[in-house]
Parts: sequence; C-alpha cells; structure tokens
Amino acid sequence: MLTYQTYVRALYARLRSPQQFIWLQALSSGFLIILTPLTMTETYHRALTMLGLTGQSYGSYQKICTRNVFIRFLAENVSMLTFLGSILVLHFGPNTDVYPYFAFDDPDEPYNFKLTLFASAITWACELVAGIVLRGLIRWIFGVNANIEGRMDLAVWPELLPTCVAVMLHVLQNMLFSIIRLHFR
Repeated sequence: MLTYQTYVRALYARLRSPQQFIWLQALSSGFLIILTPLTMTETYHRALTMLGLTGQSYGSYQKICTRNVFIRFLAENVSMLTFLGSILVLHFGPNTDVYPYFAFDDPDEPYNFKLTLFASAITWACELVAGIVLRGLIRWIFGVNANIEGRMDLAVWPELLPTCVAVMLHVLQNMLFSIIRLHFR
C-alpha cells in the first residue's frame, strides 16, 4: 500500500492544472468510499468464492478488508508526510541547485512551491476526510471498527510494529530517490 501511495504522490507531482488535481482527488476519494464497502459485502465475497479467488470464510475475508483500510490510512499519512518533508528539504535545503525542479521557480512551469504545498495539503485533507467517512461507513454497515481491528493486530503480533517501521523506512527511502530521479519533461 505504501508503494502504491508513493506512485500516487509522484502522479500528483506531474499534474499540469488544478482541474486535473480536483478530478483525480474526487475520483480517488469517491471510489474509495463507494467501492471499499461494496467489496466487503457477503455478495461480493460469495462471487469471489464462486470464481475460486478466495477460500476464506466471510468473517476472515471481512477482517482482511478492514485491516486493509487501516493499512491504507497509515500508508496515506506516512507517504504524504514524507512527500511534504522531501519537497521542503529539496526546496529549502542546501541541494536546491542539484534538484532545480524542486526550486519551483521556473516561470514556464504551471506549479510553484506555494501551489504545490497547498495542493498537497488539500490532498491530504481530502484523504483524511475520505478515510474517516469510509471507517464510519464500515462501522455503520458492518459493525466493525477498522481502527480497533488494526490496533488489535499490533497488540496480538507486537513484532509487526518494528517490522512496519522498517518496511516504511525502506519504501520511503525508495520514494525519496524516485522523486529525485523523476524527469518532468
């Protein structure tokens, strides 16, 4: 999920107009809120079972879907914090001359630093709201609290926390290097 979110951040960095950003964010949040609960229904699980795509019980399948919501929430927040941190460091840091795209001062480019930071903050706010709405829908429709399920997994398997931190650091290191290597033309 963190790798997926890394590529989403890179996609946002390539948008050429605020309208593209608005459409992409609306579609992303809308699909998340609509499709995730649909994929958690017994009907969807039955279809997956009939197609031979899962052999899990509905309860186990639902638990995995709920865990995925928790993991997505973590990945969105960690990747956005890293993205914002990396553009701040690359924009204001001592290596600004090495990465001229992140100076955001090219008059031929549609985005400047202020717009990029603002659009990223709006993206993050939209993702937070969509996550809250989604978790509320899951609790209301299915009676399952995604936050509690995620925390219970960490309590049952305490080795997950250091493993998650190590994986996040590794993926985010790759994210930073991929952002640095992007060619925007």
